Amino acid sequence: MKRNKPGNKLGIFLIVLIVLITGGCAGNGDSEVPGPAKENTEEESEMEAETDIIEVEIRDFKYIPEVLTVSVGQTVRWTNYDKAIHNVVGSGLDSQDMREGDNFTFIFEKAGTFDYICTYHPWMEGTVIVIE
Repeated sequence: MKRNKPGNKLGIFLIVLIVLITGGCAGNGDSEVPGPAKENTEEESEMEAETDIIEVEIRDFKYIPEVLTVSVGQTVRWTNYDKAIHNVVGSGLDSQDMREGDNFTFIFEKAGTFDYICTYHPWMEGTVIVIE
């Protein structure tokens, strides 16, 4: 029967250790130089545009949120989840009548404070604060 010499175990240990250390230093393939830009498909562009839309729910005779802050150029979409007819009117906003499931979209192109109400239920109030 052949016995392993203590030096053999140490040599194997050192080889394994060196391989692990140098493998860890080799990096994970990331590069400082960016690759070519990926072109968005039409579907991806539409999905990105959707994420830029700020949602306001009309639910239980309230605007949720009642107050929100957006940047110039952002889009806000109000969606009516109530069975009652509502609208968004004031400060240049005029959604017309919105039945359950209807929505109204508005792009805020200048800074300011935009207050609005539902003309059918004037206690329903909301505000959009638009910043630069």
